[in-house]
Amino acid sequence: MKQKKKKSRQAGKDARKQKGRARSAKEKLRSHKAIIKFCFIFLGLLIILTTSFPFLSDAFNPQLTWLMVVTADVTGFFLNLLGLSTRVSGRIVSMPNFAIEVVGECTGLYEMLIFLAAMIAYPAGWKKKLIGAALGIPLLYVINVVRMVFITVVGNWSPQTFDFMHIYFWQVAMILIIVSVWVLWIEKVVYHERKAVGVHH
Repeated sequence: MKQKKKKSRQAGKDARKQKGRARSAKEKLRSHKAIIKFCFIFLGLLIILTTSFPFLSDAFNPQLTWLMVVTADVTGFFLNLLGLSTRVSGRIVSMPNFAIEVVGECTGLYEMLIFLAAMIAYPAGWKKKLIGAALGIPLLYVINVVRMVFITVVGNWSPQTFDFMHIYFWQVAMILIIVSVWVLWIEKVVYHERKAVGVHH
């Protein structure tokens, strides 16, 4: 009798283990599918963005020009605030030894669009995506202004270093910053609300 009970218990344990393994395998498969889906959507949006950006820039040239001028003005404002003699004329930011022209790529717009593409591709509700856009886009613009101030100062003080900082350092830095802001959105907005709902239940 005892032997039968032991066998019954063992069979129950084995059944629970098998169910747990099956559940774990299903969750892994679901997770892999979600990752693959995200990658396809994100890459598709990036391709569309990359190919259409030049045409959109032409179509919305007045608005883009306005953003360039605003970015130049804001950059000049902060340079003067730091006590660095700076003049701004349209899209040109001039310091005693160096001047830059703010073009479309200097506005941070492309980085904002990449961030939006990553958010759209991620499986979350539109409300959370709108919150992410409302918080992430201004943050990325502020970081871009910091970048503009930084490279202008570098150009003024060390012109030979400008190309490296502009083309290499800040390109990599902005990619890492976009990823960081995106991950922050997932953790603080998407997962935070899911955890709150789970606790409430």
